[in-house]
Amino acid sequence: MVSTNKSSRRRTTTRDSILDAAARLFAERGIGTRLEDVADAAGVTRQTVYVHFGSRTGLLMAIVQHMDTRGSLEHYLDRVFGAPTALDALDAVADLHAGYHPEIHHVARLFLAERHHDEAIRTAWDERMESRRNLYHSIIEWLGRDHLLAPEWDVETATDVIWSLTSWQVWEQLVVDRGWTKDEYRRHMRIVLRRTLVAGPTLQSSRS
Repeated sequence: MVSTNKSSRRRTTTRDSILDAAARLFAERGIGTRLEDVADAAGVTRQTVYVHFGSRTGLLMAIVQHMDTRGSLEHYLDRVFGAPTALDALDAVADLHAGYHPEIHHVARLFLAERHHDEAIRTAWDERMESRRNLYHSIIEWLGRDHLLAPEWDVETATDVIWSLTSWQVWEQLVVDRGWTKDEYRRHMRIVLRRTLVAGPTLQSSRS
C-alpha cells in the first residue's frame, strides 16, 4: 500500500512538472512549441509526455484544466455563486474576468489559433464558452426575477450581450492592446454591465 501511494505521488509529480513546463513554454514561444521542448524543460522523455497526455492536443487541454485547478477560478466563481443579490453577482462577473483572464491569456490565444483546424480543441473551446454562457444566463434570470433587468432586454439576448462583453477577446483589446490596468477593467466593466443590462439607478455600488 505504501509503495502504491508513493508511485501515485510520483506520477502526479511528473504530470504536474510536464504541465508547468508546457504552460511556461507555450506562454513564451506560442504555438510553435514542440513536445520535445516540453519534455526537455520538464526533464522527461518525449515518450513520457505521450504516456501522460497522448498528443499535443491532449496536452493543451490538460494545461487548461491544470490552470483552472491551480489558479484563481474557483475563488472567483465562489464569489459569483455566493453573491447575496443579483447585482452583486453581476459585479462579481466583472471581477472574475478582471482576475482570471490574465492567468489564461496565453492559453486562450493558443486555443483560438488551433480551434480552426483541430476538432478536439474546437469542441473543448465551445464547451467552455457554453459553460460561461450558462453562468451568465442564470444571473440574467436572477435579475429578471428581481425585476432589475432593463425592459428592452429578453433573457436570451441579455445573456448574449454579457457573454460578448466579458469575452477574452474584448479583455485582450482593452488590457493588452489599450493598456487598461486590472482595476480599470474591473471598475469600467462593472459600470458597463450595469448601465447596459440593469433597470434604474444602480451605479453607486458598482464603483466600489
